[in-house]
Amino acid sequence: MTVIDRNLSRGRLLRATSLATLMVAAAPPAALAQTVATASDGQRVMLEEIIVTANRRAERLLEVPASIAAYSQEKMDDQGVRQIEDITRLTPGLNFTRQNYFSGSNTNISIRGIQSNDGAATTGIYIDDVPIQVRALGFSSANVYPKVFDLERVEVLRGPQGTLFGAGAEGGAVRFITGQPDLDDQKLYGRSEVGFTRNGAPSYEAGVAVSTPVQEGKLAFRGSAWYRRDGGWVDRMNPETNARADKNANSQDSKAAKVALTWAPTETLRITPALYYQDIDIDDTTGYWESLSNPGDGVYRTGYALAQPQHDRYYLPSLTINADFGAVSLTAVTAYFDRDQDEVRDYTNFDSEIAISGPYVTLPGQKAPGFFGERQKNFSQEVRLQSNEGDGPLTWVVGGFYSHEKQQSTQVNQDSYIDQLIRNATGGAFNVASWFGAPMLPGDYLYDSTTRSKTEQIAGFGQIDYAFTEKLKATIGLRVAHLKINHAQDAAGPFVGGTLQSEGSTSETPVTPKFGLTYQVDPDIMVYASASKGFRAGGAQTAVPPSFCGTDLASLGMTSSPTSYDSDSVWSYEAGTKGTLLGGRATAEASGYYIEWKNVQRSVWLPTCGSSFINNSGSITSQGFDLSLQGRVTDDLSLGVVLGYNDASFDQTVLGGAGAVLAEKGEAAFDGPRFTLTVTGQYDFIVAGDRDAYARFDYTFSSKAPLDNPNVYSYDPVLTNAPVVNQVNVRVGVKFDGLDLSVFANNLTNSHPELGRFHHFYGSALTTNATLRPRTLGVTGTYRY
Repeated sequence: MTVIDRNLSRGRLLRATSLATLMVAAAPPAALAQTVATASDGQRVMLEEIIVTANRRAERLLEVPASIAAYSQEKMDDQGVRQIEDITRLTPGLNFTRQNYFSGSNTNISIRGIQSNDGAATTGIYIDDVPIQVRALGFSSANVYPKVFDLERVEVLRGPQGTLFGAGAEGGAVRFITGQPDLDDQKLYGRSEVGFTRNGAPSYEAGVAVSTPVQEGKLAFRGSAWYRRDGGWVDRMNPETNARADKNANSQDSKAAKVALTWAPTETLRITPALYYQDIDIDDTTGYWESLSNPGDGVYRTGYALAQPQHDRYYLPSLTINADFGAVSLTAVTAYFDRDQDEVRDYTNFDSEIAISGPYVTLPGQKAPGFFGERQKNFSQEVRLQSNEGDGPLTWVVGGFYSHEKQQSTQVNQDSYIDQLIRNATGGAFNVASWFGAPMLPGDYLYDSTTRSKTEQIAGFGQIDYAFTEKLKATIGLRVAHLKINHAQDAAGPFVGGTLQSEGSTSETPVTPKFGLTYQVDPDIMVYASASKGFRAGGAQTAVPPSFCGTDLASLGMTSSPTSYDSDSVWSYEAGTKGTLLGGRATAEASGYYIEWKNVQRSVWLPTCGSSFINNSGSITSQGFDLSLQGRVTDDLSLGVVLGYNDASFDQTVLGGAGAVLAEKGEAAFDGPRFTLTVTGQYDFIVAGDRDAYARFDYTFSSKAPLDNPNVYSYDPVLTNAPVVNQVNVRVGVKFDGLDLSVFANNLTNSHPELGRFHHFYGSALTTNATLRPRTLGVTGTYRY
């Protein structure tokens, strides 16, 4: 996302909006490089460039030979960015969905069609230099994302980042860069907001961040605290009386805080310990039952017998050391990520359906909670040396990385009524023990499972940039890593036919190189080409219960599901250009890519029993482009357009056992939109004689995703991929020195696309769905000093 700050003819600095999703003003003024141009009226125009650290060093965004979208704190405020969905809304090539069958905690994030809910992540998620992505270990495994408050910027790195960021960034990486203490100046940032959602509860927030020198030039402190409540808009109905049990049930409370201290004992050494904390409480699911809802009239309801709350908390203590040795700098980052997630899912209708009673046939008072838990405890250490800016043609970075990641997923299902349901449905011929082949566990538990994973990784990496001439530069990078993954599960209960124990391990030594050429056509235009490899580790997995899923396994010619799967990898080939146009009044960036994804890890869905397992299913080709154009049409009017296109498809037909087709050649391999478009604009004007004011709009569009292939195994005609989505947000504000007051309307047209249809099993009558938050009107105040 680019921000243009210009010295306009009025003689003061006007902050223009963010108009595209490829650049952002994020660095302090001393770090900014500026291009000077002349406006049509003869006035001097300052185009503020962006500083990013995608190559592990501070660089002007327009000089980084890669496709990057970056968003500053100020521009995220302008566009009402509050969470990861808002960032994906503005970023072509970045796709994000929530699975809303239960609480909506399961997520899928992908870049350029490299997506998966299976095994290790394909998209790296970073807080500063610390990876926090999760392995898809259990049914509740999902990434957590920092809420958007005390962030200096967000960077989206499109394409494999295997050389500098490792195995978790096969398709790309999303980096949340937090604010740091300032040794010289005092800074204050505050934001407060209140919003009113159509037919929903109010939302509100308040937060403050302070940075102050304790001893100027030697010691500085930064602290922030933030709270937000997102009001609910989905009602939960009592399934027995059809009366409303909980109005606006899906409210959410979010809290975040950070403290950091920077100590500079010498001019060349900085030591920064920090602690980042986030806590999210979701009261209930945002998914709605289609049979009870009328989205056109703003009526969203569920009929679950139970609320489905979720609590997600993490701590991230870290220690960063920066040392400058003249020609060389050292950076060392030590961190420990500690996350606990707990949630309740309502299996009442699920259990009724597997008892042959149908999803709506439940007994009076029946409740079947499923208790889920996820634990992440990740230690990571990175040390890198890099050359400082000099007059020579060579720059380089070299480093080592170590991580020890422990993850545990638990699931416990309870139902005191299912035995009676089975007896009723079979005329007394069967009960739980005879139907599933195993009796209930003590306490009326159907399933009790604990799955554990441990991943240990050590890696060395380096990248060299060599300028043959003032215009031509070559890049060569390499990362060599060794990973060892251990997996174990203990499960018991009727859902697994008794008891189940499994364990396994795998180890790999991936090598991920990168090659690139950059040519500076003139001071304003650069072109580049690159080839880079990305990697995702394989792993072990829990076998699906053969007693419960035997029919599905037999249809694949299997008696049991695999307990391990292999690694997959990508080679990405990219060419692009970026630069300034029209004497500095506009910027442009374009890139095209061709990605070969081999031995792809995919989940095979078993439609009858509602379970799945991971296997390696052939290869995929993903190709497309990203285009960004933004600029100032007049001194007062800024416009921008960002367009993305992606087409991912299977290279060959993939067969399972018994002749089942798991994928067909030419079949779409990405269930997201092929085209995404963002159009933004801002008009700056004066009110009350001398107050800066603005009016802006943000329009986003995504095309309908390709239809599922009816020829493949587990095809379900009821399930649908992403529909056409249109969303319009508007904001009007006025500035009083450091204070910015604005009114906004998010989802102005009250668009309600069906984003996530789902049901328990093939043929199930109970379908759930999800949509955008209804139209929300509100007021925002931000203050910067």
